[in-house]
Amino acid sequence: MSATFKQSGNSGVLTLEGELTLPHAEELRKALLSAILAAADVSIGFGSVQEVDVSCLQLVCSAHRSAFRLKKRVSLGGSLPPVVKEAAEAAGYARLKGCKRDCDKSCIWMAAGLGGEHDEGPEL
Repeated sequence: MSATFKQSGNSGVLTLEGELTLPHAEELRKALLSAILAAADVSIGFGSVQEVDVSCLQLVCSAHRSAFRLKKRVSLGGSLPPVVKEAAEAAGYARLKGCKRDCDKSCIWMAAGLGGEHDEGPEL
């Protein structure tokens, strides 16, 4: 896993590449936290991602909620690579509305076009 953060003013882009799996979860958590603390508006991009598991998806959700509590914004940049989209759909992140914690109606999975048949995704 590699994470590259580029900041311009109050905005930044965090690009993730490689294997976004449980063995790399702590490294991913630190990269997400660092980006959120550095910028008010963070876009997460997925470069050449080879593998994604639920630990990555949960950390992205957690980053989104943490940013909201800090009055900041986290979004997914561009379209999702097939491997990320497939992992998100297989894990139940395709939804018609955000989870119970999505008070501001800004669910990043919905914004990424993962609308699905479920009213709510997995509770984290």
